[in-house]
Amino acid sequence: MPDFPMAMDKVRILHLIATRFIGGPEKQILQHAISASSSNMEIWLGSFRDFPKRSEFLEHAERVGLPTAEFSSGRFGPRTIVELARTLREKRISVLCTHGYKANLLGWAASRLTGCPQIAFARGWTGENWRIKFYESLDRFVLRWTNWVVCVSRPLAEEIGRIRSGRTSPQLIPNCALLQFRSPTLPVDRSPIRRTLRLPQDSFCVCAAGRLSPEKGHRYLLQAVARLTGRIPRLVLILLGEGRERATLEDLARDLGIRKHVIFAGFKKDIRPWIQACDLLINPSLTEGMPNVVLEAMALGIPVVATAVGGVPDLIQNGKSGLLVPPARDEILAAAIYRLFANPAEARHLVQNAQIQLEEYSPARQCQKLLSLYSEVLRASKRRATGSAEMLSARMPTSECVDSAAVTSFHPAAEL
Repeated sequence: MPDFPMAMDKVRILHLIATRFIGGPEKQILQHAISASSSNMEIWLGSFRDFPKRSEFLEHAERVGLPTAEFSSGRFGPRTIVELARTLREKRISVLCTHGYKANLLGWAASRLTGCPQIAFARGWTGENWRIKFYESLDRFVLRWTNWVVCVSRPLAEEIGRIRSGRTSPQLIPNCALLQFRSPTLPVDRSPIRRTLRLPQDSFCVCAAGRLSPEKGHRYLLQAVARLTGRIPRLVLILLGEGRERATLEDLARDLGIRKHVIFAGFKKDIRPWIQACDLLINPSLTEGMPNVVLEAMALGIPVVATAVGGVPDLIQNGKSGLLVPPARDEILAAAIYRLFANPAEARHLVQNAQIQLEEYSPARQCQKLLSLYSEVLRASKRRATGSAEMLSARMPTSECVDSAAVTSFHPAAEL
């Protein structure tokens, strides 16, 4: 149990993210907020109103009884910074946790206006267009100078650590396996799920889940499927997700002559049954942090073939709990898919080992690491403070993190 400084007020932690829906990072934040909140600690969730409809993330948080804060816009301007700073003061926020380049940049400015300590979370960068590249370069600047940084993967922590000379090293706190408590019966019976989803019973189904954008590497997966249709005649690829690459990928599938083998399923609020209906999950990304979809597939008892990028090699032991392949190598990806098609016993062995490895990624372990970090940040801030020790101090929570089995109010397998 982390040792928090003593005070009259409860600790209030605000997690801020610019979001429109509940994806991978949002699921992690929601899980932690529900688990860590206690009579002596409040986890607040914040976002921006950039669209007419209120953020699904905040709506869900309110339904499960979490306090929320909504800001008028996620645009980079003094109005939003002042609004955020006012909320930090009025709500007596003890620590500001920011996720993504918008929240990191705005939070950095508001933190300096108020003295509220900031923890900036880094999950990696996509560089999908010139605008995103510009904002991500600003994000790197903020991550260089922010006092506290959390990274979800070891390579990312090492990369950011190299630019933070003389400052606190980034903390490595990986994503947790939100479905770990639902230990599946192995092997998974896919027949009833496929009937419900109207998928062919006799097919060999592989799926990939995530945003349809260049850095996700879907084009290499399509090329791998094109290499395999002659060897696996009933091969079906299911792509779960939407994005600006969809039309390009549909054209590529037609050009490769595999359009009938590919199902563009679109965005699914709950991808869990789709993953369970498949024989393999493929994660062909060119860049990654710590992919939630890989954790979810491992928890659901589905073997994984993934590119060895970002934090994936820390999550999967090649040949033991999954298969790793180099990025952008469709011929090697195709060989890995065929290997598990031809060797179902090996696929079952990978799943069994993956279930054991998931113990390292439990929600309770992640929660305790975050609570310890909050304690460290609060104590460091109190030492630096001159007149605001009361606002930045806290007392130890009376309860530990709850196990994710107790969290039944949302589906953590919503699409990334």
